Amino acid sequence: MIIILTQLLTTNRAIMKNSILSRLASIAFVSLLFTATIGCQEDEAQRTGTSNDAAQTLRTTSGGNCAEDCIEDQNYFIDTQQTIVRWGGPNQNNNSKTIDIEYYNTETHFVLRVKSTNGWSDLVINGVSSWTNGPVAANTWGTYSYPLDQGWEACDLEDFSLSVSGNGPPAQFMVTYNLFGVCSGCETEFTGDAVSCGTDREANYTFTAETDMSYIKIQGGLTNFTGADAVVTVTGGNLTQSQSTPGGSSNRIIKVEGSVSACETITINIKWNSTNPGGTITGDWSVKDANGVEVAPSIPDLVCD
Repeated sequence: MIIILTQLLTTNRAIMKNSILSRLASIAFVSLLFTATIGCQEDEAQRTGTSNDAAQTLRTTSGGNCAEDCIEDQNYFIDTQQTIVRWGGPNQNNNSKTIDIEYYNTETHFVLRVKSTNGWSDLVINGVSSWTNGPVAANTWGTYSYPLDQGWEACDLEDFSLSVSGNGPPAQFMVTYNLFGVCSGCETEFTGDAVSCGTDREANYTFTAETDMSYIKIQGGLTNFTGADAVVTVTGGNLTQSQSTPGGSSNRIIKVEGSVSACETITINIKWNSTNPGGTITGDWSVKDANGVEVAPSIPDLVCD
C-alpha cells in the first residue's frame, strides 16, 4: 500500500512539473513574438526616417469671407499652418523641427512665406522644385510668390501640395485658399454744377466709376445757345469730345466718349457765350455704357439762381 501511494505521488509531481514547464514555454513564446513585432515596427520607422504626429499639425484661417470681404490698404487675409517633424532614434524622437507657413493673395500675386526651426532649402510645389534663392536660416521667413491668373476674381481657388525640404525629413502641407478681391475704394458717381451764368456761362460735370469701363458716353445739351462752339476741356480717362447743333435749334449737344479706369475722376468743363435770357443753362445729361444702359442717375437741367 505504501509503495502504491509513493508511486502515485511521484507520478503527480511529474505531471505538475510538465504542466508548469508548458505554461512557461507558452509565455516565453508570446513574449518573443511581441518583442519581434515591436522590433519590426521600430525597424520600419528607422527605415523611413520620420515620425509625423497628425495632432501636431495646426491650421488657422483668417476668418474672412471671400464673397463679402476685400483687400484694402495692404490688409491681407492670411491663413497659417504649422507642423512638427520628428526623426532618429528607436522611437523616432531624437530630433524634431517645427515648420510654419502662411499664405495670402495681394492685388496681383499669391504669396507663400515659410519658416523652420531647423532652416530649409527648397519648396516643392505640386512635385516641382520652385525655390531658387538658396538655403534659408533657422527661424527666418523665406517668401515665395507667383502672379495670379489674368482676370482672376474673388473666391477663385488656389490649391497645391507643398513639401518644405532640407535639414531633416521634408514637411508636407496641402494649401487651399479662396482669393479675396480688391476693394474698389470708390463708388460710381455723376454730378453737375452751374459755375457761371449770364452771357458768359460755365458748367462742370464730374464722373467716377467704381470699376474699369472700356466704353462710356457722357452726353447732354446747352440751352439757348447763340455763340460759337463751346470750349470743352476734358480731364482724365481716355476720352474724346464732340459737339453738334441738332436740327438748327438754339441748343448745343456735347458728347464725351471713351474708356475710364476704376476710381478715376473725369472732369468736363464747358464754357460758352449766350445772349438769350433764361435761368436754365443746360438740358439733361447722362452717362451710359456700351449697351446704352445708364451707369449712374442722369443729371437734370442746371439752373442759375
